[in-house]
Amino acid sequence: MTKTAAKPPPAANDTYFSSIKNAFETVSSKLEVPAAARDYVKRGASTAKDRAESVHAGAAKLTNGAEKFATSLVAGYANFSRGLIDATLANVQHALTTVEKVAGAQSINEAVQIQADFVRENASANLERARGAAETARTAVVDGAKTVQAELSKLYSFDKKAA
Repeated sequence: MTKTAAKPPPAANDTYFSSIKNAFETVSSKLEVPAAARDYVKRGASTAKDRAESVHAGAAKLTNGAEKFATSLVAGYANFSRGLIDATLANVQHALTTVEKVAGAQSINEAVQIQADFVRENASANLERARGAAETARTAVVDGAKTVQAELSKLYSFDKKAA
């Protein structure tokens, strides 16, 4: 036969816990959080909220700046590529026009003159295209550098404000 331990009657347990509960409720009802502490916590929460909004606004500005910078880089590359494609087409058209002229030449001297004109015109046109491409690239780099500088200065000033 096994012996089981006698359990206290349920009423005794209930009265023990209810007395602890009553004591806790009595003590907690008498404790008050001072108004100064509540105000301090409210001000801290308000300040934290303002700073979080400030950080969010700064991050949004930085993201916009990064987007502008990336867009300017992509646009610069697209313009450069477009310029190369246009120059290639112009060179091919000029070369084919020259072939037609050489084919219609009546003498070797005339063909040589057409070829010389082609070389001179082609070199001049390509030099102008190269100058234009260099100016476009210079402008894109300067604008990109200004954008990066402006965004870095915003980041630096934002970092100082947040600290």
